[in-house]
Amino acid sequence: MRTITASPSIDEKLVGPEYPYESKQEVAIAGMLENYGIPFLYKQPTLVIENGKRCIEYADFFLPAYNGLAIDYIIESNSAIYRRKKNIYQDNQIPAVLITRKDLNQNGWQKNLYHRLESINRRPSVYR
Repeated sequence: MRTITASPSIDEKLVGPEYPYESKQEVAIAGMLENYGIPFLYKQPTLVIENGKRCIEYADFFLPAYNGLAIDYIIESNSAIYRRKKNIYQDNQIPAVLITRKDLNQNGWQKNLYHRLESINRRPSVYR
């Protein structure tokens, strides 16, 4: 009997052991974090409250050394996904940086992101 194996889709080829991230932009962000020596967890599950219900949110990058700061790559800042993520992080008092395509297209984006992370990490925590 002959065994037929399906050829992998384009997405399966991109997401593999040598390319574990969901996008090239995430690869760039991970590279920047590694270059600056910032330890991170990728797609770390985090319990949040959204609309009065508990749910799990997966930040693209979770920085334990930066008081649990989250980094998410979202293509457009005027999208519903961007607004949802921003609200979830604010409502749950999770420090976060939302990065867009526009941010990554700027010269020196790595240095700018590093300075944003440092400034957020230095702020005193405010609890309601």
